[in-house]
Amino acid sequence: MVSSTWLALPEVAITPPTEPEIRPRIPGSKSMTNRALLLAGLAQGQSRLRGWLDAEDTRLMCAALRGLDISIEEVGPELVIDGHGAPWRFAGPRVIEVGTAGTVARFLLAALANAAGEARVDGSPRMRERPMDLLISLLRQQGAVITELGLPGALPVQIGPAVTPLRGGQIRLPRPASSQFVSGLVFAALHAEAPTRIVLEQGTPARPYVDMTLAQARAFGAEVGWQDAQTIVVEPRALQGRELTIEPDASAASYFLALAAIHGTTAEIADLGAESMQGDAAFAHILGHMGANVLQTADRTCVRGRMLSGGDFDLSDMPDMTLTLAVVALFAKGPTRIRGVGILRHHESDRLEAAATELRRLGADVEVEADGLLITPPASGPRSDVRIATYGDHRMAMAFSLAGRVEIADPGCVAKTFPRYFNELADLGMVGPLPR
Repeated sequence: MVSSTWLALPEVAITPPTEPEIRPRIPGSKSMTNRALLLAGLAQGQSRLRGWLDAEDTRLMCAALRGLDISIEEVGPELVIDGHGAPWRFAGPRVIEVGTAGTVARFLLAALANAAGEARVDGSPRMRERPMDLLISLLRQQGAVITELGLPGALPVQIGPAVTPLRGGQIRLPRPASSQFVSGLVFAALHAEAPTRIVLEQGTPARPYVDMTLAQARAFGAEVGWQDAQTIVVEPRALQGRELTIEPDASAASYFLALAAIHGTTAEIADLGAESMQGDAAFAHILGHMGANVLQTADRTCVRGRMLSGGDFDLSDMPDMTLTLAVVALFAKGPTRIRGVGILRHHESDRLEAAATELRRLGADVEVEADGLLITPPASGPRSDVRIATYGDHRMAMAFSLAGRVEIADPGCVAKTFPRYFNELADLGMVGPLPR
C-alpha cells in the first residue's frame, strides 16, 4: 500500500489552500476496483486491471480472493487476476476478514452462496453492527446455506458449502438499506440454476451504483440489465477474464471540487466527466446549483469558485456526497437541506449524527432529520482552530478538512480509500508542519 507521512500522526493541522489552481492526482475508483476484482475472481481466465485503487478496502478484497485460491499479482501498474470460473471450489473452511468494507462483506457473501466450500465471513466491530439481514434472508430463500454466528442478520456468518446452485426465479424485495444488497444479489444470480428477476418494489438507494454493477458485469460477459424501472434480469452465463481500466474515484474528486467552490480557486479533474459510470461524478452540478462555475465534458470536470448559496438537495443517488456538501454548506449564504440519505446512519459511523456534532462545533445550527440534515451556516463563517473528531470514518476526515483552519483527528483513517489524501493537501499548502 502507498504510505503517507501523515497517516501515523494523532492529528494534522489544516489551513485554506495557497495554490490558485488545484490539479490533484485522484486514485482509482474504490467501487469500480472492488467490483472488477470480484468479477475477475468469478471469471475464467486472466484479467488485468489498470488504474486500480491501492487502499485498505481493495487490499481486503484482494486478500479475501487470495484466501479462496484465486491468484492476484501486482505487475507494474496492473493487477493480474487468474480466475478459475464459478462456482468457486476450495477445500476446508476458510476465514474471510472484511474489516469495515461493506462492498467486500456483501459482495463476497453473495458470491460465496454458490461456492462448493465453507467460509466464515467476519468484520470489525462496526461492520458487525451494519445490516446484513435482508441479504441473508433472500440468499437463504434462493437455497444458500448461511448460519449467523453472532447477532441475527449480522456478521459473523458461516456460509456454504452449497448443496445445489441458487434457484434463480423471482426475487422481490422492499427498498433495501443499501444498494450493495442489490449488487450482491446480481453477483449471486450470475451463476444460479435459472434466470433471475430481481424486483425492487420501492426502488433502491444510490441506483447509479447498481448501474455500475450491471455495466461491469456485462464487461465480463454477463447478460444482465433492467427489464423495466423496477426489475433487473440476470441470465446465468460463464464470465470471461478481460482487461479493464478503472476510472478516477469520483467521491475522492469531490473534495477538491468542493475546495475550489469554497475558496474561489479552480479545480480540474482529468479523466472524469459526464460519461463516467459513477453517480458521484454529478456532484459538480450540485456545486453549480449553489453558484460555482462548472464545466464538465465527457472526460473532464472543472469547477471555479464563486459566492455560494444554500439550497435543497436530494442526494439519494449519491449519498457519499453528503459530508462534502455539509461542509460546503458552512460557506454558503442561507440554509442547506440534504435529503434522501437516511442510509448513512449505518456506514463507518452514523454520518448524520457525526456530521451534525462537528458542524455545530464549527458554529452551524444543524437539525438532524429522518433522512438528512438541515444546516444553517454561522453568520460570520466557521470557527477556527476546532479539533474535528473523525469517528474512524475516512469520509469525515476528508470532508471536514475543507472547513478552514481546523485540526483533523486520526488522519490515518483515510487509508481506507485514499492513503495519499493529506499529501495532496500538503501540495496545496494546506497541511501544517509536522511536530518535532
